[in-house]
Parts: sequence; C-alpha cells; structure tokens
Amino acid sequence: MEHRPIGDLVVGICFILFGLCFFIPSLTLGIRGPEAIPGPGPGFFPAMCSGFVMFWGALIVIRSLKHGSVDFFGSDPEQRSHLKKIGCVVLAFAAFTLLWVFTEFFIAAAVLCLLLNLIFRRSLKFNLIFTVAYIGLLYLIFEKLLDIQFTI
Repeated sequence: MEHRPIGDLVVGICFILFGLCFFIPSLTLGIRGPEAIPGPGPGFFPAMCSGFVMFWGALIVIRSLKHGSVDFFGSDPEQRSHLKKIGCVVLAFAAFTLLWVFTEFFIAAAVLCLLLNLIFRRSLKFNLIFTVAYIGLLYLIFEKLLDIQFTI
C-alpha cells in the first residue's frame, strides 16, 4: 500500500478545530448588541474571525483531498532542520501566553516580537525597530482609537 502524505489535511483540520475553539464561546457573548445599543455585539468580531479561519481550513481540507497533500515531516534534511524552528515558535507563543497572564499584554507582545525575530535571525536593529513600531501601532489603534483593552 502506498504511503500518501497528509500534511495539508492535518493543517486544515487544525485550522477548523482552532476556529471552533473561538467560535463557540463567541456565540455566548452575543452576535447582536443589546436592544438599547444598535450594532453588533461583543461576540460579532470573534465569530467573524473564527468563521473565516474555519472556512479557510475547510478549503485546505477539500484541496488536500482533491489534489493530494504535502509531506511536511519527510526525510528531507531541510525539512528536518525546520523542526527546531517550529519548536522554538511554539515555545515563544507559550511564553507570550504566560507573560500575558502574569504581566500585561503589551509586555508579552513585545517579548513575542523579540523572540520571533530572534528565532528567524533578524538583525538586532530590525528587531528593535519592528518591535517598537508594532507595539506602538497596537497601542494606538486598539487602546486609543478603538478603546479596546487586552485583559485576561
């Protein structure tokens, strides 16, 4: 029996499951706003974003079933060398989550930017400029313009 790679199929299913993890709780927040306040409710944006994630995951699944898939973890030395980077990225996001819980979102996001740029071997100058610009934009757009707080 021929071994068929299932890399894209697994990725698509992960996208769908990840989207569901956010879609279901967003429904409890309410898609529509209270009667006194016109417009969408607090669950509208998370529902839309997670719906798009699930949609693209379904397209990946369909495409992989029709056209075959990619073997992400084959015996190719180049693929094996990327496993270390994947592990480091997962650890960076775990550190981000822990820092966000115990400190503040912007501190955690800055550390995440610094770590990811370090993992992908960006220069120190690029790393610092990117992190300051990214955190500055997040702060201005979400905190000041939209009045959205990133709290847990």
